[in-house]
Amino acid sequence: MAEGRGSVKPVFNYDSLRSQKARFTRHLGGVWRTINYLLLASAVIIGILLLIGGYSIGWFVASLAGPLLMIAIWWQGDLLTMDIRQPADTMDDILSASVLGRLPRNPSPKQIAEIIGQIRAGQFMATRFGISANFLLNIASDNEADTEAVWRSAINIWERTGSPKVTGAVLAVALIEQAPGSDGLLASLRLGMEDVDRGIKWYERIKLLAEESATSSLRTGGIARDWSFGYTPLLSKFAKNVSSSVIGGTIMSKTDVHEENVNRLINVFSSNGRQNITLVGPDGVGKSTIVSVFAEMLIDGYKHVPSNLLYQQVYMLDATALISVANGRGELEGLVTQILNEAYLAKNIILCLDNAQVFFEEGLGSVDLSTVLTPILEAGRLKIILTMDEQRFLQISQRKPQLAHTLNTLNISPTDELETYDIMRDQLVYLEFQHKVTYMYQALTEAYRIGDRYVQDLAMPGRALKVMEMSAGYANDGLVTAQSVHDAVEKTMNLKISSSDTSEEKDKLLNLEDLIHQRMINQVRAVSVVSDAIRRARSGVRNQDRPVGAFLFLGPTGVGKTELAKALAEVYYQGEENLIRLNLNEFNLAEDTSRLLADGADDPLSLTAQISKQPFSVVLFDEIEKAHPQVLATLLQLLDEGVLTDSSGRAVSFRDAIIIATTNAGAERISEYISRGYQLEQFEATFTDELLKANLFAPEFINRFDEIVVFKPLGKAELLQVVDLILKGVNKTLELQQIQVAVEPDGRELLVEAGYDPRLGARPLRRVVQRSVENVIAKQLLSGTIAPGSTTIVTAAQIREAVGGPELVPPS
Repeated sequence: MAEGRGSVKPVFNYDSLRSQKARFTRHLGGVWRTINYLLLASAVIIGILLLIGGYSIGWFVASLAGPLLMIAIWWQGDLLTMDIRQPADTMDDILSASVLGRLPRNPSPKQIAEIIGQIRAGQFMATRFGISANFLLNIASDNEADTEAVWRSAINIWERTGSPKVTGAVLAVALIEQAPGSDGLLASLRLGMEDVDRGIKWYERIKLLAEESATSSLRTGGIARDWSFGYTPLLSKFAKNVSSSVIGGTIMSKTDVHEENVNRLINVFSSNGRQNITLVGPDGVGKSTIVSVFAEMLIDGYKHVPSNLLYQQVYMLDATALISVANGRGELEGLVTQILNEAYLAKNIILCLDNAQVFFEEGLGSVDLSTVLTPILEAGRLKIILTMDEQRFLQISQRKPQLAHTLNTLNISPTDELETYDIMRDQLVYLEFQHKVTYMYQALTEAYRIGDRYVQDLAMPGRALKVMEMSAGYANDGLVTAQSVHDAVEKTMNLKISSSDTSEEKDKLLNLEDLIHQRMINQVRAVSVVSDAIRRARSGVRNQDRPVGAFLFLGPTGVGKTELAKALAEVYYQGEENLIRLNLNEFNLAEDTSRLLADGADDPLSLTAQISKQPFSVVLFDEIEKAHPQVLATLLQLLDEGVLTDSSGRAVSFRDAIIIATTNAGAERISEYISRGYQLEQFEATFTDELLKANLFAPEFINRFDEIVVFKPLGKAELLQVVDLILKGVNKTLELQQIQVAVEPDGRELLVEAGYDPRLGARPLRRVVQRSVENVIAKQLLSGTIAPGSTTIVTAAQIREAVGGPELVPPS
């Protein structure tokens, strides 16, 4: 922090020396500076030519270059940098030259806003944050007396952000702070004061990177670096030269986290110990980036790099290419041995084995070469970096303790929010260059939030970077916004994450009950509670750390418990394929718990594997009363935290799923209440208490559900509606043949009588319709008695004949 911070007066001195120099710099810049350089070059060249020609006037012409040279030196030194005056006393001592050179004698806040719109810092805030010149002009006062408050605010921001100078970015934030309702103004841009403070630091970071990039080409080791490099034909064929790819500072992601880890690499390779290090961490944590930053620091010759490591080059071995060209283990071992010898003889190579587990285990795409690699690692003469994920490293360490003993390990942890933001901020330079787009700050914050919640196969910062990259293709006029991120994730990952901001979706949400009842009869309370849960989720008022909703459906078979889950998946989740269904009568042993949590690579049908693939789903647990208590204990964590940990140690989120558990427990008691004339509302609470007292489920398990809903048996009138729904499905099937089917009223009554079973509810109805109505239609189609475009009536007699088989007569 510069001297004088905290003692600067909120006063602007237009006539100070620094103010005058800033105005002179502005006028000298651009065309006038170019003219000065041209005149300087012309004076020198013409003077020399005249002297060569024997004309003494050449001395006079050449002497004219003196003042021009002094101006050029003054520009490159004092004027170009315009460091702040120390100790700083007034605003003109700390303002950046681009602002200072444009200020009038007594500027108003509105004039300051106009200046901000003309300079790079202001354009940066407009593009990255949406804080445009018009936005600032609309909130800025045109009263000169209000400027002192802006200066005072700017001084406070300068102090808290540690900015080298008061730039246009600092002044933009100061204008917002002084505007009435500043919090609301920022909220309209989906920003907070902490966000705009980050913007100031981001702008300073970009300026620093630009300065480093301008000088980095001077630190590449020159010709001597390449002359000292040995002949390595095999290494060049099967490995990527990481150092060549980062020459000139192209990684641009040397955050504090990276430098801390890179310093550990430097310490290992500059010591006299074993010259290897293994980076251990989950996928996406940035192991390869650390290797690249390390390579860049060596090749660019940073000051704190020991001399014995300067200009050494990092090569990353391509395991896939090696395995694909070798015929058998023997040839592969020989090839790897030759490559290692080349690297050792070259003397200035550090070899990186990325995803090194493929060299230490047998399997598809991997070969165990530990007999070749272990002696080299033990000898410690060849510098080697290995990268592995945590699980594989533990497995290999258990199988090969001698190998593990030879390795220096460095555990790479996932980055936190601030660290991830810094990495995203630097990496977007490449994404913008590659895709010809510009990212707004709001896109970065959404990429972090969504990546953290939905990308389960990577760790931070990889989660956020993956979302950032997929969002580039959804830019709007070249600008990647928060909405671009939403669009990319919804279309790429089949998720719904945007709020309900369209009139069509709002209507759908408000009328969910009607939409569900188009395929669901009665059970009004059950339909209502799940609809309310969806509305809470889409309006953003629910607890984000639990599932969208968790419901326990109680009732006899065939009353619509499972059908409601299917209807919800179809109506709101765009299809029954977004229904994950597990019958828990298949999980009645303690060891069955492992089947719920199996890694997707081992069992793609495990619960955690399916929800990882479809996080926006209805999860249906049928017959939950038959599950083993240990299985229910596992589900308790799901209901409570919205997260399960799979067998590989990955946290799998259920926070965007609706959880529905069904049970037939107490079905006889429900039927008894109904037969005695009770309405559902009259006995639901009493029945729930009876269920708890029966100790069928632990109280803590029951209490994790948002709602416990009792389904009542269907009456005759409701069963007739079920018949109509089934017939509607039959007609939808026949649409391609342009044929419609209707059933006589008496026939519908017969279908209900034949298809209703007190033990199975309405479940046999579909089978009865299939064996009666569908069979009649099939015969008519085959006989040609139905023409396309016609409607056929199925009579009661036809149904009576079809359902006369003993297997379809309801039990007495």
